[in-house]
Amino acid sequence: MSRFVRYWFYPLLLVATLVAAILTMRAGSDLQRAFAWFAFGRLVLLFVVEWLVPFRKEWSMTWRSFLRDLKYAVVLGGGGFAVKFAAGWLAIGVADNSQGALSQWPILAQLLVLALTYEFFQYWQHRFSHEGRGALGRFLWRAHVQHHLPRRVYLLMHVVSHPINFAIVMAVNIGVIYGLGVGKDAVFLFNVILGLQGLVSHFNVQISAGPINYLLVGTELHRTHHSADLADAGNYGVLTPFWDLVFGTFRYHPERAPVALGVSDPQHYPTSNRLLAALALPFRRTMTYANADEEP
Repeated sequence: MSRFVRYWFYPLLLVATLVAAILTMRAGSDLQRAFAWFAFGRLVLLFVVEWLVPFRKEWSMTWRSFLRDLKYAVVLGGGGFAVKFAAGWLAIGVADNSQGALSQWPILAQLLVLALTYEFFQYWQHRFSHEGRGALGRFLWRAHVQHHLPRRVYLLMHVVSHPINFAIVMAVNIGVIYGLGVGKDAVFLFNVILGLQGLVSHFNVQISAGPINYLLVGTELHRTHHSADLADAGNYGVLTPFWDLVFGTFRYHPERAPVALGVSDPQHYPTSNRLLAALALPFRRTMTYANADEEP
Protein backbone atom coordinates (compact mmCIF):
# COMPACT_ATOMS: atom_id res chain seq x y z
CA MET A 1 0.00 0.00 0.00
CA SER A 2 2.77 2.44 0.90
CA ARG A 3 4.34 2.04 -2.57
CA PHE A 4 1.02 2.76 -4.26
CA VAL A 5 0.51 5.84 -2.08
CA ARG A 6 4.04 7.07 -2.75
CA TYR A 7 3.93 6.93 -6.54
CA TRP A 8 0.30 6.75 -7.64
CA PHE A 9 -2.06 8.20 -5.05
CA TYR A 10 -1.37 11.89 -5.69
CA PRO A 11 -1.27 11.74 -9.54
CA LEU A 12 -4.49 9.73 -9.59
CA LEU A 13 -6.12 12.10 -7.11
CA LEU A 14 -5.06 15.10 -9.20
CA VAL A 15 -6.42 13.58 -12.42
CA ALA A 16 -9.64 12.45 -10.71
CA THR A 17 -10.11 15.95 -9.27
CA LEU A 18 -9.66 17.62 -12.66
CA VAL A 19 -11.95 15.15 -14.44
CA ALA A 20 -14.63 15.51 -11.77
CA ALA A 21 -14.38 19.31 -11.93
CA ILE A 22 -14.69 19.38 -15.73
CA LEU A 23 -17.66 16.99 -15.68
CA THR A 24 -19.28 19.16 -13.02
CA MET A 25 -18.95 22.25 -15.21
CA ARG A 26 -20.24 20.48 -18.31
CA ALA A 27 -23.25 19.20 -16.39
CA GLY A 28 -24.20 22.77 -15.51
CA SER A 29 -24.16 21.98 -11.79
CA ASP A 30 -24.19 24.57 -9.05
CA LEU A 31 -20.46 25.29 -8.83
CA GLN A 32 -20.57 26.72 -5.33
CA ARG A 33 -22.27 23.59 -4.02
CA ALA A 34 -19.87 21.38 -5.97
CA PHE A 35 -16.90 23.31 -4.56
CA ALA A 36 -18.16 22.58 -1.04
CA TRP A 37 -18.32 18.85 -1.77
CA PHE A 38 -14.84 18.90 -3.29
CA ALA A 39 -13.45 20.66 -0.21
CA PHE A 40 -15.06 18.23 2.23
CA GLY A 41 -14.28 15.07 0.26
CA ARG A 42 -10.59 15.71 -0.30
CA LEU A 43 -10.03 16.73 3.34
CA VAL A 44 -11.56 13.48 4.62
CA LEU A 45 -9.71 11.33 2.07
CA LEU A 46 -6.31 12.90 2.74
CA PHE A 47 -6.81 12.74 6.50
CA VAL A 48 -7.51 8.98 6.33
CA VAL A 49 -4.50 8.30 4.10
CA GLU A 50 -2.20 10.35 6.34
CA TRP A 51 -3.44 8.45 9.39
CA LEU A 52 -2.87 5.05 7.70
CA VAL A 53 0.57 5.63 6.15
CA PRO A 54 2.41 8.58 7.76
CA PHE A 55 5.81 9.45 6.31
CA ARG A 56 7.44 10.31 9.63
CA LYS A 57 5.62 9.33 12.81
CA GLU A 58 7.46 12.05 14.72
CA TRP A 59 5.80 14.56 12.36
CA SER A 60 2.31 13.15 12.89
CA MET A 61 -0.49 14.95 14.67
CA THR A 62 -0.80 14.38 18.40
CA TRP A 63 -3.65 15.29 20.72
CA ARG A 64 -1.57 18.18 22.03
CA SER A 65 -0.76 19.49 18.57
CA PHE A 66 -4.40 19.10 17.54
CA LEU A 67 -5.49 21.26 20.49
CA ARG A 68 -2.92 23.85 19.41
CA ASP A 69 -4.26 23.76 15.85
CA LEU A 70 -7.77 24.15 17.19
CA LYS A 71 -6.78 27.33 19.05
CA TYR A 72 -5.31 28.84 15.90
CA ALA A 73 -8.41 27.79 13.95
CA VAL A 74 -10.63 29.67 16.38
CA VAL A 75 -8.42 32.77 16.17
CA LEU A 76 -8.65 32.67 12.37
CA GLY A 77 -12.40 33.25 12.44
CA GLY A 78 -13.70 29.74 12.82
CA GLY A 79 -10.78 28.00 11.15
CA GLY A 80 -8.32 28.64 8.34
CA PHE A 81 -9.94 25.96 6.22
CA ALA A 82 -13.35 27.56 6.70
CA VAL A 83 -12.11 31.04 5.76
CA LYS A 84 -10.26 29.79 2.69
CA PHE A 85 -13.30 27.80 1.67
CA ALA A 86 -15.50 30.88 2.12
CA ALA A 87 -13.12 32.99 0.00
CA GLY A 88 -13.19 30.47 -2.84
CA TRP A 89 -16.93 29.95 -2.54
CA LEU A 90 -17.63 33.69 -2.70
CA ALA A 91 -15.23 34.19 -5.60
CA ILE A 92 -17.10 31.58 -7.62
CA GLY A 93 -20.41 33.30 -6.85
CA VAL A 94 -19.15 36.75 -7.88
CA ALA A 95 -17.52 35.39 -11.05
CA ASP A 96 -20.90 33.96 -12.07
CA ASN A 97 -21.85 37.40 -13.37
CA SER A 98 -18.41 38.50 -14.53
CA GLN A 99 -18.35 40.59 -17.71
CA GLY A 100 -14.59 41.18 -17.64
CA ALA A 101 -12.54 40.96 -20.82
CA LEU A 102 -10.85 37.76 -19.71
CA SER A 103 -14.20 36.03 -19.18
CA GLN A 104 -14.49 35.76 -22.98
CA TRP A 105 -11.19 33.93 -23.35
CA PRO A 106 -10.94 30.11 -23.57
CA ILE A 107 -11.17 28.64 -20.08
CA LEU A 108 -7.64 27.20 -20.11
CA ALA A 109 -6.21 30.59 -21.07
CA GLN A 110 -8.18 32.22 -18.26
CA LEU A 111 -6.93 29.59 -15.80
CA LEU A 112 -3.30 30.04 -16.88
CA VAL A 113 -3.42 33.85 -16.57
CA LEU A 114 -5.23 33.63 -13.22
CA ALA A 115 -2.78 31.08 -11.77
CA LEU A 116 0.38 32.90 -12.88
CA THR A 117 -0.90 36.33 -11.85
CA TYR A 118 -2.04 35.09 -8.45
CA GLU A 119 1.25 33.28 -7.90
CA PHE A 120 3.32 36.31 -8.90
CA PHE A 121 1.83 38.47 -6.16
CA GLN A 122 1.68 35.60 -3.68
CA TYR A 123 5.29 34.63 -4.42
CA TRP A 124 6.68 38.09 -3.70
CA GLN A 125 4.54 38.59 -0.63
CA HIS A 126 5.70 35.22 0.72
CA ARG A 127 9.33 35.74 -0.24
CA PHE A 128 9.48 39.22 1.26
CA SER A 129 7.93 37.83 4.45
CA HIS A 130 11.01 35.57 4.70
CA GLU A 131 13.76 37.68 3.18
CA GLY A 132 12.57 41.27 3.55
CA ARG A 133 14.74 43.78 5.37
CA GLY A 134 13.92 46.87 7.37
CA ALA A 135 10.92 47.50 9.57
CA LEU A 136 8.41 46.16 7.04
CA GLY A 137 10.37 42.98 6.40
CA ARG A 138 10.72 42.29 10.13
CA PHE A 139 7.02 42.93 10.70
CA LEU A 140 5.94 40.60 7.88
CA TRP A 141 8.28 37.84 9.06
CA ARG A 142 7.01 38.08 12.63
CA ALA A 143 3.45 37.87 11.27
CA HIS A 144 4.40 34.81 9.21
CA VAL A 145 6.79 32.88 11.43
CA GLN A 146 3.92 31.29 13.41
CA HIS A 147 3.40 28.94 10.47
CA HIS A 148 7.03 27.84 10.72
CA LEU A 149 7.23 27.34 14.47
CA PRO A 150 5.77 23.78 14.50
CA ARG A 151 8.39 21.06 14.26
CA ARG A 152 5.96 18.71 12.59
CA VAL A 153 4.08 19.25 9.33
CA TYR A 154 0.82 17.40 8.68
CA LEU A 155 -2.54 18.05 7.10
CA LEU A 156 -4.34 19.97 9.84
CA MET A 157 -1.41 22.13 10.95
CA HIS A 158 -2.09 24.18 7.84
CA VAL A 159 -4.24 26.43 10.06
CA VAL A 160 -1.30 27.54 12.23
CA SER A 161 -0.98 31.12 11.04
CA HIS A 162 -1.18 34.70 12.27
CA PRO A 163 -4.41 36.57 11.41
CA ILE A 164 -2.38 39.40 9.86
CA ASN A 165 -0.54 37.09 7.50
CA PHE A 166 -3.74 35.22 6.76
CA ALA A 167 -5.57 38.45 5.90
CA ILE A 168 -2.77 39.50 3.51
CA VAL A 169 -2.83 36.15 1.73
CA MET A 170 -6.61 36.22 1.39
CA ALA A 171 -6.50 39.83 0.11
CA VAL A 172 -4.03 38.80 -2.62
CA ASN A 173 -6.19 35.80 -3.54
CA ILE A 174 -9.50 37.63 -3.73
CA GLY A 175 -8.03 40.83 -5.22
CA VAL A 176 -6.42 39.00 -8.15
CA ILE A 177 -9.52 36.91 -8.83
CA TYR A 178 -11.84 39.90 -8.80
CA GLY A 179 -9.40 42.23 -10.55
CA LEU A 180 -8.82 40.01 -13.57
CA GLY A 181 -12.54 39.53 -14.19
CA VAL A 182 -12.28 35.89 -15.22
CA GLY A 183 -15.34 33.69 -15.64
CA LYS A 184 -16.85 31.38 -13.04
CA ASP A 185 -15.58 28.16 -14.63
CA ALA A 186 -11.95 29.33 -14.49
CA VAL A 187 -12.40 30.56 -10.90
CA PHE A 188 -13.97 27.22 -9.96
CA LEU A 189 -11.11 25.20 -11.48
CA PHE A 190 -8.51 27.51 -9.96
CA ASN A 191 -9.93 27.19 -6.45
CA VAL A 192 -10.39 23.43 -6.72
CA ILE A 193 -6.72 22.98 -7.69
CA LEU A 194 -5.48 25.59 -5.19
CA GLY A 195 -7.43 23.90 -2.39
CA LEU A 196 -6.04 20.48 -3.26
CA GLN A 197 -2.44 21.71 -3.41
CA GLY A 198 -2.82 23.62 -0.15
CA LEU A 199 -3.68 20.38 1.61
CA VAL A 200 -1.24 18.12 -0.24
CA SER A 201 1.64 20.53 0.46
CA HIS A 202 1.28 19.85 4.22
CA PHE A 203 0.72 16.12 3.79
CA ASN A 204 2.75 13.92 6.17
CA VAL A 205 2.87 11.11 3.62
CA GLN A 206 5.76 9.99 1.43
CA ILE A 207 4.84 11.28 -2.02
CA SER A 208 7.22 11.10 -4.98
CA ALA A 209 5.55 13.19 -7.67
CA GLY A 210 8.51 13.40 -10.05
CA PRO A 211 8.01 15.89 -12.94
CA ILE A 212 4.76 17.17 -11.43
CA ASN A 213 6.94 19.08 -8.95
CA TYR A 214 7.90 21.42 -11.80
CA LEU A 215 4.24 22.21 -12.46
CA LEU A 216 2.53 22.21 -9.06
CA VAL A 217 3.69 22.74 -5.48
CA GLY A 218 3.06 19.59 -3.48
CA THR A 219 4.39 17.61 -0.57
CA GLU A 220 8.07 17.42 -1.53
CA LEU A 221 8.55 21.11 -2.33
CA HIS A 222 6.63 22.61 0.55
CA ARG A 223 8.10 20.23 3.11
CA THR A 224 11.52 21.54 2.09
CA HIS A 225 10.20 25.07 2.58
CA HIS A 226 9.45 24.13 6.22
CA SER A 227 13.01 22.86 6.79
CA ALA A 228 14.90 24.26 9.78
CA ASP A 229 18.05 24.35 7.60
CA LEU A 230 18.49 27.78 5.99
CA ALA A 231 20.22 26.12 3.04
CA ASP A 232 16.77 24.82 2.05
CA ALA A 233 15.21 28.30 2.07
CA GLY A 234 13.08 28.78 -1.02
CA ASN A 235 9.98 27.30 -2.64
CA TYR A 236 7.80 30.32 -1.98
CA GLY A 237 5.09 29.30 -4.44
CA VAL A 238 1.93 27.71 -3.05
CA LEU A 239 0.24 26.59 -6.27
CA THR A 240 2.94 26.46 -8.94
CA PRO A 241 6.75 26.72 -8.64
CA PHE A 242 6.88 28.77 -11.86
CA TRP A 243 8.17 31.96 -10.23
CA ASP A 244 10.56 29.99 -8.00
CA LEU A 245 12.05 28.57 -11.19
CA VAL A 246 12.19 32.03 -12.82
CA PHE A 247 13.77 33.78 -9.82
CA GLY A 248 16.11 31.00 -8.67
CA THR A 249 14.44 29.95 -5.40
CA PHE A 250 13.34 26.49 -6.55
CA ARG A 251 14.53 23.69 -4.22
CA TYR A 252 13.87 20.07 -5.12
CA HIS A 253 15.61 17.13 -3.42
CA PRO A 254 13.81 13.98 -4.65
CA GLU A 255 15.58 11.54 -2.34
CA ARG A 256 16.11 13.75 0.70
CA ALA A 257 13.64 15.00 3.26
CA PRO A 258 14.56 17.73 5.77
CA VAL A 259 16.39 16.49 8.85
CA ALA A 260 14.32 18.80 11.04
CA LEU A 261 11.37 21.13 10.58
CA GLY A 262 10.74 24.53 12.16
CA VAL A 263 12.90 27.63 12.48
CA SER A 264 16.70 27.66 12.50
CA ASP A 265 16.94 29.77 15.67
CA PRO A 266 14.12 28.60 17.98
CA GLN A 267 15.61 30.43 20.98
CA HIS A 268 14.29 33.69 19.49
CA TYR A 269 10.68 32.52 19.38
CA PRO A 270 8.05 31.04 21.66
CA THR A 271 7.01 27.48 20.90
CA SER A 272 3.98 27.19 18.66
CA ASN A 273 1.67 26.11 21.50
CA ARG A 274 2.17 29.46 23.29
CA LEU A 275 -0.61 31.09 21.31
CA LEU A 276 -0.66 34.57 22.88
CA ALA A 277 3.12 34.93 22.77
CA ALA A 278 3.18 33.81 19.13
CA LEU A 279 0.41 36.23 18.16
CA ALA A 280 2.24 39.09 19.91
CA LEU A 281 5.45 38.62 17.88
CA PRO A 282 4.75 41.32 15.25
CA PHE A 283 4.42 43.90 18.01
CA ARG A 284 7.50 43.00 20.08
CA ARG A 285 10.82 44.84 19.81
CA THR A 286 12.93 42.02 21.23
CA MET A 287 12.58 38.32 20.59
CA THR A 288 14.41 36.15 23.11
CA TYR A 289 12.72 33.20 24.76
CA ALA A 290 13.83 30.38 26.99
CA ASN A 291 11.84 28.12 24.65
CA ALA A 292 11.85 25.32 27.18
CA ASP A 293 8.24 24.29 26.61
CA GLU A 294 7.74 20.92 25.03
CA GLU A 295 6.76 21.31 21.40
CA PRO A 296 3.38 19.67 20.69
